[in-house]
Amino acid sequence: MSRYLTSRRLFLLLGSVIVLMVIAGLTLAQSGRRASFPERVVMDVENTVAGWIYRPVSKITGFFAGLGDMRSMYQENAQLKHEMQKYQALRAELSDAEAENQRLATMLNFYNRTKNTLHEIPAAVVGREPSEWNSQLTINVGTADGVQPNMAVVAPDGSLVGRVDTVATHSAKVILITDTQVGDGVAALVEAAKAQPFAVVTGSGASAGELALDFLGQIVQMPASQLIGDEVITSGLSNVFPRGLVIGTITKVQYGAHNTVKSAIVEPAAQMDYLQDVFVVRQSGSATP
Repeated sequence: MSRYLTSRRLFLLLGSVIVLMVIAGLTLAQSGRRASFPERVVMDVENTVAGWIYRPVSKITGFFAGLGDMRSMYQENAQLKHEMQKYQALRAELSDAEAENQRLATMLNFYNRTKNTLHEIPAAVVGREPSEWNSQLTINVGTADGVQPNMAVVAPDGSLVGRVDTVATHSAKVILITDTQVGDGVAALVEAAKAQPFAVVTGSGASAGELALDFLGQIVQMPASQLIGDEVITSGLSNVFPRGLVIGTITKVQYGAHNTVKSAIVEPAAQMDYLQDVFVVRQSGSATP
């Protein structure tokens, strides 16, 4: 008897669910109305069951999708870094090319201005010892190119650098005007000063990379303001340096007895620390020393 009642209850429960689902199906087919109680029950059950399944699946799917996005972002970032490195390399090459173009343009301008008065041999600086930075350098031209000892060497803009000392077939050593050991001085004059006083310019022992100027004779009571900023040029009173090459600019004067100017400090016009290209020059028509 108890089994019969139990089976009957189960049958009634199952039948109720089926009827409820049928009613829900019939009512869901209609649109534009509020859900009935049976519909709400079915929908709530479906939403609950779907939530149990959907949320974990959604999180797992989102996790793996996030991994895929991270990998794509990593690859994109690596590509951007590579492109940036290429850009920086190209930018450096462009900067070097622009600097070289500027140097060559400066050299061409100097050549065109002096080709009728000077014999010029272009050269590149190929060697320079740190311990002798202000004393000498090596260039890539020699006797095979017409270079001889005691030829003047100038920067691309024509400002004085030094003189050729020792020459090989395809190279030469240049003594800089800032040298304090071997250099025997450059005969010079202050172009803008009254009477253009003559002087001798040598490397400064007190300040590396600068020049010391000693006047030949006294300049009586000349104010410093009349000398500071003036250009010092080669006087031409030697067989080494043609007249008119710019040596540098007076930055300081030193007084002797009776308020007379005896010497001065000169800043070289040539960018001595950054020399890459130079000219070996001599006066056109002059004999090779």
